[in-house]
Amino acid sequence: MSIVSQTFGLLGQTSIAPRRVQMVVTDSLATITTAGFLNEQGLVPNTVYPTDIFDIIYLYNVATGVGTYGEFLPTISQGVITLFQEVDAGNVLLPVVANNIAQFNGTTGQIYDGTAPAAHRGNIQAGMSGTAGTLSSFPATASKGSLIVAGVANTGNTNTTISNVAMGQASVVSIPDPVNALARLMIGATATPFVSGNFPIASGTGGLFIDSGAAPGSFASLTAANTFSGAGQIILAKVNGTESGNAVTASGNAGLITTSSLTVTAGSTYAITWTNTKITATSVITLTVQGGTNTNQNFSFTCAPGSGTATLTIFNTAPATSISGTIFIGYSVL
Repeated sequence: MSIVSQTFGLLGQTSIAPRRVQMVVTDSLATITTAGFLNEQGLVPNTVYPTDIFDIIYLYNVATGVGTYGEFLPTISQGVITLFQEVDAGNVLLPVVANNIAQFNGTTGQIYDGTAPAAHRGNIQAGMSGTAGTLSSFPATASKGSLIVAGVANTGNTNTTISNVAMGQASVVSIPDPVNALARLMIGATATPFVSGNFPIASGTGGLFIDSGAAPGSFASLTAANTFSGAGQIILAKVNGTESGNAVTASGNAGLITTSSLTVTAGSTYAITWTNTKITATSVITLTVQGGTNTNQNFSFTCAPGSGTATLTIFNTAPATSISGTIFIGYSVL
């Protein structure tokens, strides 16, 4: 390995500093930047000055005439010459791909279009105020989409930060498939929005969840027997109604029906058409007497349920006394 050619003192460079020196060498970059390389090449009668600039084609292949160009500056210490490659803004390793991010190739300052992970010691920004930008991550399989992080306009000039809490292990947090083109993650407000063991509940329709304040034991089961203790009970929504002209509307699971002032002779009946959207043909209806102005206690009820309605019939079972006055009828619909 050696110097193929060298040119000192180019035409017009006499007494000009810095002087440019041209060389073609077959040696590697590591070799020509080794202290003493030029001392061993027999440059006599040429003299190397500290102000010289060396234009060197290294790794030159004599057969193909191809090499790598570099610009070098010398330092001289106690007669030993050492070449250092000068780095400039145009030192780019080709080929490069349009719109790719440039990376440093080693520590010499050369930039190239690499595939190794690129790092930045500060923040990375996509877009700018008024210009949208997204961060896209592609999977290893081609044509399988990507994961995109994209910002949308906030109400005010505020930032939205996504960060993790301190974790005790390496974790992969996956977003499940919503089986829909649009979806929302469930979010709890404040740093500690939930109480351990309590049920979370939705607050509005935007995906915000809050603590219900109730443990699972506070809820009734639809598939098992429920035992209530203390103040626990089922309270049915109560709707009252007043009968008039043999008809009444009271659409509740429980309530009070007040009849008109009746006159039902002994052995006779009084039928009331009862409209109640809670009633179905399979409903179980319970009726009780809860007072009224009538004093005849010799009567009974039947109730035939239908779809949203029932026929409530009052039977006067007294041998001679008429029903006279109002009757308060308490009801429950199951």
